[in-house]
Amino acid sequence: MKKKMALALAAVMASSCMGVTGYAANFKDISDVPWDGAKTVINSVADLGLLSGYEDNTFRAKNNVTYCEAIQMLYSVLVKTGTAKQMDASVQYKYTSFMQSYNIPTWAQSAVSYGLENSIITTADVAKFMSGKTSNLATREDVAKMFGNAMAVRYDIDRDTQAAKKFNDSWSISSDSIILVDLLARLEIISGDNNNNFNPKNNINRAEMAVMLNKAYEILKNGTETTGTITDFEGSGSTYKLTIKTDSGDSLFFYAVPDLVKVYNGNTKQELSLSRLKSGDKISFTYNSGSLETIRVQEGSTMQEKYNITGYITSLKSDVITIENDNTGESEKLDFASGCLFYLDNKSVRRSELEEKLDENNDKYAYAGINTKTTVEKGKDSSGYTTQVEKTTVTEVYVTFSEQYTRTGTVENMENTYITYSPTDSSATNMIYFDSACKFYNNDKSVSLSQLKSLANSGTVYTKVTVNKEGKATKVVVSEESFTADNNTSVTTYKVKNFTDSQMILGVGDDKITYKFGSTNPVSNITFYKWDDDDEEWVSCKISNAESYFDTNDRNDETVYSWVLFNSGGKINKVYLSTKKSAWASGDDSVAERKAEIASLSGNTLKFKNSSVSYTLLDQYNVKISEDKDVDAITGTDSDGNTVKYPLTVLGSKVSSLTVFKKMAESSGVTLYAEIKADSKNVIQSIEARPTSAIGKLDSYDIDERELILITSDGKKITFTTKRKPSTGTDDYTYEDIGTSGYVGSTLKLSFDSDGIVQKIAVNENAYEKGLIDEKGTAESAENGLKFTGSSKVYGWMSRSDTEVHNFSMTTTSLDRVKEAIDDEDITIYAEVSLTEKDMVERINVYTRAAEGAFQEYDEDDHTLRILTADGHKFTFNTVNKPTISISGIDTDKLNDLAVGKTVKLTFNSDGLLQSAKK
Repeated sequence: MKKKMALALAAVMASSCMGVTGYAANFKDISDVPWDGAKTVINSVADLGLLSGYEDNTFRAKNNVTYCEAIQMLYSVLVKTGTAKQMDASVQYKYTSFMQSYNIPTWAQSAVSYGLENSIITTADVAKFMSGKTSNLATREDVAKMFGNAMAVRYDIDRDTQAAKKFNDSWSISSDSIILVDLLARLEIISGDNNNNFNPKNNINRAEMAVMLNKAYEILKNGTETTGTITDFEGSGSTYKLTIKTDSGDSLFFYAVPDLVKVYNGNTKQELSLSRLKSGDKISFTYNSGSLETIRVQEGSTMQEKYNITGYITSLKSDVITIENDNTGESEKLDFASGCLFYLDNKSVRRSELEEKLDENNDKYAYAGINTKTTVEKGKDSSGYTTQVEKTTVTEVYVTFSEQYTRTGTVENMENTYITYSPTDSSATNMIYFDSACKFYNNDKSVSLSQLKSLANSGTVYTKVTVNKEGKATKVVVSEESFTADNNTSVTTYKVKNFTDSQMILGVGDDKITYKFGSTNPVSNITFYKWDDDDEEWVSCKISNAESYFDTNDRNDETVYSWVLFNSGGKINKVYLSTKKSAWASGDDSVAERKAEIASLSGNTLKFKNSSVSYTLLDQYNVKISEDKDVDAITGTDSDGNTVKYPLTVLGSKVSSLTVFKKMAESSGVTLYAEIKADSKNVIQSIEARPTSAIGKLDSYDIDERELILITSDGKKITFTTKRKPSTGTDDYTYEDIGTSGYVGSTLKLSFDSDGIVQKIAVNENAYEKGLIDEKGTAESAENGLKFTGSSKVYGWMSRSDTEVHNFSMTTTSLDRVKEAIDDEDITIYAEVSLTEKDMVERINVYTRAAEGAFQEYDEDDHTLRILTADGHKFTFNTVNKPTISISGIDTDKLNDLAVGKTVKLTFNSDGLLQSAKK
């Protein structure tokens, strides 16, 4: 094996970073690079546009790489291989102040923001990047952590770290890095030097980056497994023989032992029985020294397609098995057929042995794959008449035990202690309570419970819930994309030959396909649709209506076409009937709903806060209003008091147009909430939006017309509708005062009700408020009062009841607490005061500028952080929305457990809000 000393990916470097030229395929200084194939590898990555040389056509292999360059390389390669998308500008914007505070160069800010957003790096990592304006050199270990975190999204972490421990100097790899070094070693992205040392503290150079780039790019682009088709498969019990023809044309022969070879369902971690493989299966596989290690069954050969029924066994008694059916989410009892076969962990067992194992493992989940057969026998219907009935019995049962299980479905509701969801392809509803150590994820990103709750209750979203043996959720993943969206549906269109309440016969050329409704395809699990010619839309109906629709058109010699959809278990999920082939252009009737705050609108692409999905606006939204109805655009009601539904509605605006919607959504000064419905391609079909807050300078306010025009900081002039008498939240001025010319140009902050109507107007800045400030500066404690730094003048305190306190930094407005803060040597207070004629403080505005103390608690939901100063005072400060907290590299969700008592220094913005806390 060639020596592979590098451990990181590389990318095109910005000219400000390395002073490079365009791609160079023949560097003049790489002939003496001391490892085999150096010239080929370096020129190859240069030709790919992943790493460039210098202007004099040199590569300079021994030059070291900085942290900023390393993260830029990682980000560029992730984008180039399709692993990541370009950083969204709106997401990057929230890190702007953070980048500035750590002096991150402009060219690296997108990459650093991406790394922070996707948990590839932490704020503690970023603190190493720069020393003032100088970029620091990266170590091999730190770069391994970056790339390990990036690769861990796709490949499993092994906490045994056997691969990393093979390095002679593995003892010198830090405990939080070794699992990531192990992952890269297993993927052969890193290896040791000639003495088999990893050298974690050494700086990484360009040669090391380049040589490993070739391998890492290949892994991200093409994966690490061999793909092929099983051409021969035989055996049973303990050993199987199989021949695989690889996609490159080679034929490979293997013996496979169930305990030693793991078989997985596609790219999931769900294990399959080795015995269920068959000739013709498309697979990807790994092998070492002629022995198979893993097999992944591809191209839709899912667990449920290999078994008729899958689910968790709840009972196995006498001749009956009871299973929680994955397909329906409901409990189902089935009889065993004569000669039924039983398997435990791929080994054949007697039923009595299986029953014993179920008793022994009653604290675990027994997952089963079941094969069945259906026979037609004579029986009695509900009226007692003799008829033909279907009977389904079990022919094979494959069982494995697990400590926990995972279910997927559509979220119904999520609260602080539980989640309710409808299992995939089921109308049932499950409720699962959270374990005390439950972890929450938005796709692959770890988030807080409150963040996930906001997404879960924002519209049509999906969940994957992992449940432990106590029946509580240990992991909850929520996504806007279905977890089975890529492999759970197949679509076929046929001519209908016959349709009754018990079966459907479809024609394909001269052949016929018969689908029976009953045990195999329960009617209760199927939704039937017929095409409405008048409204040109699909209408759901009962099976009796579907039968009548077919009979009526068949008598009139009209051909009826059917569109049949199947779920992940191969069972009929939906049946569409129409006499017009043009109906199929309408596609699936699925509609996704989303309701949340809009994060960005660029062109016709809309994104929501805490969402990774992009939605597309139509070019126009027609409002259909009956000519004899007088519709009020504000209330959405006609003259008869009936509610009118618009394809596009902007509540609170007298004009519901796409122009108005876009102006609000694009403005940085307006927070816009929207509820949308989108089709299966994420094209928005309807919108109801309303502003929830706005800030800008007052252009005009017509009290009689209830119209207030605001000019936002990005220059957009937007008209809002106000209440008759909006509040101001203060006695200093009224809404009538704001209607005078004296307030034109003042900065206003607007609050809205649930109908998008302005209910409160707050003046952030005006001449009257400025006139109240008599003195300001850094406050110091003085006898019976305060003074300002640089002045000996003392301003006396009035009584608590006579002093108006505006504390913009802390959660208290107590004058005594303000005095404590000014007196505390660990707190720096900036104050603005208005004075009486006798120089007594009658009003004080308090802004914290700096603080230091022992960390006590951080509340992400309430945006507060508490410290204990050396003087023994506890202060709770208001924070910005996402403060930078860097305490010994501890993750945010673990601060309250691991960071308590650690000394932190706090910095604040000009509004007095805490923006960073660092050890």
